[in-house]
Amino acid sequence: MRLCVTIVVTAIIAFFVSGLIEVMLIQKMVGEAGENQTITLKEKSQETLTGIVEGSLKQTIRQAADNSNDEFWSLDHDFRILGEQVQDVFMHPENYSEVPVNPPSKANAGKYVQQLMFADWADQNDQETMRMVRKLGNLSPIMAEIIRGNSDYTMDCYIALPSGVTIAMDKMSEQKFEEDGKVKNYDPTSRAWYQGAVEKQDMYFSAAVHSYFYDLTEVVFGYPIYVDGELVAVLEGSTKLDALQQLVSELSFSENSFSILISGDGQLVYSPRTEGDLAMDDMLSTDIRETANPELNDLVARALSLEEGFTSVHIDGEKYYVAYAPLKIMGWTQMMFIGEKELLNSTDSLLEEIDNSNTQTFSKFQGRIRRTTIVILIVMLLLIFNAAMASAIISKRMVTPINTMTERVKNMDGDDMSFEMEEVYKTKDEIEVLAGVFHKLTYKLKNYINEVARISAEKERIDTEMATANKIQDSMLPRIFPAFPDRPEFELYADMKPAKEVGGDLYDYYFLDDDHLAMVIGDVSGKGISAALFMVMTKHIIQSQVMLHGGDVYKAIEGVNALLMEENAAGMFVTVWLGVLNVTTGALSYVNAGHEYPIICRKGGQYELYKDNHGSPVACRKKIKIKLNEITLNPGDVLYLYTDGITEATDSDFKMFGHDRILEVLNARKEATVLELDKTVRAAVDEFVGEADQFDDMTTLCIRYNGPEKGKTKKDT
Repeated sequence: MRLCVTIVVTAIIAFFVSGLIEVMLIQKMVGEAGENQTITLKEKSQETLTGIVEGSLKQTIRQAADNSNDEFWSLDHDFRILGEQVQDVFMHPENYSEVPVNPPSKANAGKYVQQLMFADWADQNDQETMRMVRKLGNLSPIMAEIIRGNSDYTMDCYIALPSGVTIAMDKMSEQKFEEDGKVKNYDPTSRAWYQGAVEKQDMYFSAAVHSYFYDLTEVVFGYPIYVDGELVAVLEGSTKLDALQQLVSELSFSENSFSILISGDGQLVYSPRTEGDLAMDDMLSTDIRETANPELNDLVARALSLEEGFTSVHIDGEKYYVAYAPLKIMGWTQMMFIGEKELLNSTDSLLEEIDNSNTQTFSKFQGRIRRTTIVILIVMLLLIFNAAMASAIISKRMVTPINTMTERVKNMDGDDMSFEMEEVYKTKDEIEVLAGVFHKLTYKLKNYINEVARISAEKERIDTEMATANKIQDSMLPRIFPAFPDRPEFELYADMKPAKEVGGDLYDYYFLDDDHLAMVIGDVSGKGISAALFMVMTKHIIQSQVMLHGGDVYKAIEGVNALLMEENAAGMFVTVWLGVLNVTTGALSYVNAGHEYPIICRKGGQYELYKDNHGSPVACRKKIKIKLNEITLNPGDVLYLYTDGITEATDSDFKMFGHDRILEVLNARKEATVLELDKTVRAAVDEFVGEADQFDDMTTLCIRYNGPEKGKTKKDT
């Protein structure tokens, strides 16, 4: 009995100690497995989600800024076109009749009409000034069309003279009266948009201010007009602040994200917050550069330097991720914020579920240990056997699935972010619940990744379609050079580079008969698909009208204007230079409908601007006003035609290439071929612009007249 008792007691102690050690090892393995999987999940989830959000947030804010830039680029372009017309009136007043411009009338409420306003110090009896005002009245259709074409962002269009006289175009005549019924005095020279434009000598956008005439807050922009270095007028346009705020407020990345808009001088133009670091007061007096948050101040300084980027910042004590992009035309910046709490909410929820599950598992596990210990003490030999079996079962049931789960989580990387439910996890307890949570999380992550991939694929599809449209448009323009190699009377080269995938510029050339060569170059208002379609229609109508009228460019342009006015539902217009050259005599007859002045180099001379008779753009009015120009090209003379995309190409400091630079480039290569001349000009433009975006189409047409072929004289012709 003593021997049996000794054997039993020894066996009990041995098995009890070994079982206890095995249980402790299992508990340690479970704890380490749970800790490792929590750390791995947190690191991978944060890294993956942050990367996805950074790319998507930057793309969202960049697209929003590009859309805003496109809208205000169109305004900038249209006002520059209007500025050229105003400049032409001052330079060639003899080309314009006098049109009455009347003071505001309440009867004109809701109608687009010109209204004559005076500062209290203006001389209303100055005959010279009033005569020029009546000539400027001819621009009423263009001013009205600019407002209609940009109705979402433009309320009015003013021509303000330094003499205190203003020609206003809007449909709110009734709001320009005092309570006693008298017309309000209006001094444009005291307004911020006037002073800012004169100081900058270019397009200027003011901060948000309360309107002088209308009961609303607006952003006003001015554009100065100079003739021979003297200020003759300042153009004005205004945008409702509500329209800009709505555009920004509609931009959203997620349910709890938000966007703000900051002007170039630090004014917080829009913020959805009513208190804290980003609160916006009703008076719009918040200067976001002077908050008590130095981290926010540094971020705003970088954004206002017209950079774009992504970073993190603490706002009101909470961490946010923010992406920002510039509105370069206005010199403003736009920002989008998303809180770190929202970003990591799903990860934190998962970790909380894992902690709760592990706590419950450990609690139940410890209870089983206590019960097993009591059974071992009561049931000796049977407990030894049961303890061994229980250890084996517990190891297989708990440690194996947890170790398997840990390995699967560690291997989640790159494109393989899936966690599948396997048979080893189906333990009917908390391990199965934990595996189910992992499966749901990775399923959601895969959906997020697939959605990003779908958006990227859609963008690639759109890019492909736009590239196809570019090829189709490109094929509609003559591209074979040298043009007419069997005709030694001239050399000709032309090219068009659109600002976007498709453009609104056009050029063409073709023989009407053996002696007469037709040439055309034009610039459609606006950009993108609509401008490209209008360009194609214009190009074919011009060719048909030139053929129909037998080379009479004056009648051809009149016919083109009439047809485009009938088909112009979008309210677009186009500047056109159209000429017919007698290749035997050198006689060139042409019309210039609002287009850039041509550049001519006589043989042995210098390239110079040829200030011809300008007319109004095509499709602006039913009765187009143009004059016929007639010159003679002598052998060796060169004619260079271009659109304003060349002269108005801007660098990163918004300086324009200008006419002086193009003349300097051409005069440096006077003996070059027409192809080399054009390539030299374009290379100079590219070098000047540098990394700045191309905002306008660039189109050129260059011809060198060589004279009639040997043996053929003017008399023969």
